[in-house]
Amino acid sequence: MSLMLESLAVREAPKMMAVAIILFLYYTGTLFLMYVAGYKAPLVGLRSYFDHRLTVNYRFFRGAAAIVNDGYSKYKNKPWAFARADIDMLVLPQKYVEELRNLPSSVASPTVAHAHNLMGSHTNMNIILRNNLHFRTLVEKLTPNLNSLTRPMQDELEYAVTRDLPDCKGA
Repeated sequence: MSLMLESLAVREAPKMMAVAIILFLYYTGTLFLMYVAGYKAPLVGLRSYFDHRLTVNYRFFRGAAAIVNDGYSKYKNKPWAFARADIDMLVLPQKYVEELRNLPSSVASPTVAHAHNLMGSHTNMNIILRNNLHFRTLVEKLTPNLNSLTRPMQDELEYAVTRDLPDCKGA
């Protein structure tokens, strides 16, 4: 039995070595692209130069608030980025907001950014790029009728609170 296992290990060794080399090349290649071909803003959430994107993504999913707060505290007046599952998000300081607001829609469009964040090509939210029905609905239908909606919402909230939250005794 042990002779058979040794024979199997000898035959599989070149395949295992090839897999190890391919994984090493993939790892170093993605590190190279991440640090050389990317933008020059610091990526918050990295612990070392050899941190891989997958570990940075995992770390973001486990503690996004801490990573974002860390970025804001370290880079108050400078651009910085954090890794999201689909793309790196660039965070700009407040001083650039007015400049961005003055750019034409063909250069920086909040609608296009919103459709991208909602994964418009997969969720059919790209429809907001073709017309402004969502905006007209809010302005023409919902906003004028807010007054008629607030009272039923308040009644429902009061009922839910009295039903689901016990009375506070001794306070």
